[in-house]
Amino acid sequence: MPHKGFDIFIAEPQSTDARRCRVCGTTCRVTRNVFGPTGFVTAMAGLFRVHDEWVCPHTDQPWHGRALHLVTAIEDTPSKRVATLMREDLEELLQEHLRAS
Repeated sequence: MPHKGFDIFIAEPQSTDARRCRVCGTTCRVTRNVFGPTGFVTAMAGLFRVHDEWVCPHTDQPWHGRALHLVTAIEDTPSKRVATLMREDLEELLQEHLRAS
């Protein structure tokens, strides 16, 4: 499942040419001029608008979910040492799976 701001991005139509996944660095696939909600709250309120959506092509892969968890944990940890270890784990995971793609 995509996480807004990490592996799915919403923007005004034609406002950006390319986006990269904040999890794995892969160029996201764009769908232009989507008519629909741009988030949970707008969906619940029935608010729709035209926008562009970029989604990482790996977002539904289990390894990408693990990588996302590492990225968010790195951002949240107050420990530089723990963050360094998690970055190493993240790099290893990405190398293993992106090389296979």
